[in-house]
Amino acid sequence: MEGELLGARYRLVQRLGEGGMGEVWEARDETLDRQVAVKVISLLAGGGSRGDEARARFLREARITARLQHPHVVTVHDLGQSDTQRGTVPFLVMELVRGEGLDAKLREGNVKLAEAALWGAQICEALGDAHAHGIMHRDIKPSNVLVRPDGTVKVLDFGVARAADPYATGDRLTQTGFIVGTPPYMAPEQARGYPETRSDLYALGCLLFELVTGRLPFQAPDSVGYLTAHLSQEPPVPSSVAADVPQAWDALLLKLLRKDPAERYGSAADVARALRELADAPEHEPTVTERLPETPSSSETRSTPKKAEAAGPWIAVAVWFLVVLVAATVTTVNLDEVEDGRDVASGAGVVAAATGGLTVWLAVRTRPHWRARLASPIRFLLPTAVFCPYAVVTVIAIVDDASTGRTNWDYWLTEGVVSTLILGSLLVVAASLTSRTGRGTRGIGYLLVGVNLGSVAGAVSGHLWVQYISPHWVPSAVSVSAVALYCTREITTRRAGSVVGPGRPVVK
Repeated sequence: MEGELLGARYRLVQRLGEGGMGEVWEARDETLDRQVAVKVISLLAGGGSRGDEARARFLREARITARLQHPHVVTVHDLGQSDTQRGTVPFLVMELVRGEGLDAKLREGNVKLAEAALWGAQICEALGDAHAHGIMHRDIKPSNVLVRPDGTVKVLDFGVARAADPYATGDRLTQTGFIVGTPPYMAPEQARGYPETRSDLYALGCLLFELVTGRLPFQAPDSVGYLTAHLSQEPPVPSSVAADVPQAWDALLLKLLRKDPAERYGSAADVARALRELADAPEHEPTVTERLPETPSSSETRSTPKKAEAAGPWIAVAVWFLVVLVAATVTTVNLDEVEDGRDVASGAGVVAAATGGLTVWLAVRTRPHWRARLASPIRFLLPTAVFCPYAVVTVIAIVDDASTGRTNWDYWLTEGVVSTLILGSLLVVAASLTSRTGRGTRGIGYLLVGVNLGSVAGAVSGHLWVQYISPHWVPSAVSVSAVALYCTREITTRRAGSVVGPGRPVVK
């Protein structure tokens, strides 16, 4: 088609791209002597009454879309139809935008979080203007967004997917045999044939998820697999896919990807405000290249996430078993040698707390929305819960001591203060661990692990070199639990910091 004249006016110069609906060409407007972009809708080429009707409806719908005038929307200059070698073909004439598609940006892998937020906000502003005019895009995806050299974006093909649907009717998007949109980015209700304005927000959520993590929220071998995933699967938490994705991004993306449109943001303007706040966030924003330093093989991207996901429950069960074993051991040994039932009650309490914690962890793990909301509280809640048995015993001992009318300060300054500092410091360090924690803090944690294990060994052997409060088995059990908690967070956060491919779990 190179050199062909469309509409007796537009000379095709070179093909810029090709998609499911047709081809995009750089062309010369011989009337106004300027360069333009021409989208040839070859999907609607052909003859017959049905083809004539489809092309007429396309031109009618395209005229509505051409009314959009927005800085982030590619302007439509003209439309028409022309006889070609493939038959009569409708075409759109648009401004020629020099820039790079988001699909190319993704392949380069140099997208910063601030850039993703700024581009997303501009896309939302374009969507908001279109929605205000009663126009849905229906096909938001990386290849339909161009980034100009000055960093601003232009959204392509507003309403073209709807207009080019040869099976569309007046009151329904599509009939049997044709899907409008691109399956990897398609909202559940759009997959069912009933899109609405918030379907565009869902597609934007898929696009932003891909920009900040380097992969789509769902992985599937074909279109049917993608549609099934959008309809039935919950998306992963973004920070569990790529390291250093802030929790604010987790909340925004998971809200955009809700199955029920009513649970998403109310409008594109609301999303734009949230994204501009993220764009202005004063924090280091690593690029996809930094998060993914090398491209793993396809087998690695499939097997690594599965191994990491499978290891999570086993680690949790192992920690629970260790806590139960320690509680049962100290209860049986009865380290304080006083038959008052406190040993059994305390041991049962520790086992109950550990079991409850394991149950909650397993429940949260299977629900991405819960995980995103509880990630930060759980990070501090677990160390606090581990410390609670020691705090309870300490308070009881202080009350008993005070009831005698004479407080033994020497005892509390040695056994009380020293053991509290040792236990508390390890738990504080465990709570502070993230994928960004440096070697210095981790070294302090290793030192505190050694001190706590030495104290436990001394309590068990009867030769205490760090004095514990009585009964000694309580701080011993807390120390072992603190060591287990620290080691678990050390492993998970270090793994997150060295992630080389999508799908690895991250503990923030």
